[in-house]
Amino acid sequence: MKTEPSSTIAAKQKKKIAVFGGSFDPVHKAHIKMAKLAIDVFNLEKVIFVAAYTPPHKTRQFADIYDRIAMLKIAVSGMQKAEISFYEAEKQDVVYSYQTLDYFQGLYPENEILMIIGSDSLLDLPTWKKIDYLVSKYRFIIAKRPDVEIKPDTKYIERCLFMDTVMDDVSSTGIRKLLQKNDKKAADYLDENVYSYIKENGLYK
Repeated sequence: MKTEPSSTIAAKQKKKIAVFGGSFDPVHKAHIKMAKLAIDVFNLEKVIFVAAYTPPHKTRQFADIYDRIAMLKIAVSGMQKAEISFYEAEKQDVVYSYQTLDYFQGLYPENEILMIIGSDSLLDLPTWKKIDYLVSKYRFIIAKRPDVEIKPDTKYIERCLFMDTVMDDVSSTGIRKLLQKNDKKAADYLDENVYSYIKENGLYK
């Protein structure tokens, strides 16, 4: 009878914490749905939202980091097992994913640290900083997007856990375009209090 190594069994028994990083510019309903689904599907201890000060793969942000964090606080208000971290925001510089995950692994050495990303980001993983180191230490929770096909031979797929539910076809970019046109359809994709914050503070005009 084949038995698994004790180290493998121990890894499986570790409680899981997921880091959910992004610009959140603005945070929308699909972000929250993704986090809640990950908590339920993988029995996570919690999800830590990390707003990036300057994301490595993006040229600019449209709302100030303090506004983006304020909107995050509103969006996760009352959400169980949700936490917001200021780790990257306080750096006021580019912080790479391997640095962020190492930071949280140091904070929670007895837990397995994972990262939540969309299937579009999975295809971009080979371009990430120190990716071989990153995937050697951490696994990824993948949220499926309707416009992205993941093939069985996708690189690093063996380090991924997939959520079966396909996410809504919505993006912060699309929402910003609606807000810039003062299109009230933007409200359909946002927590009502987040939408109010955006309007009251004149964001994305």
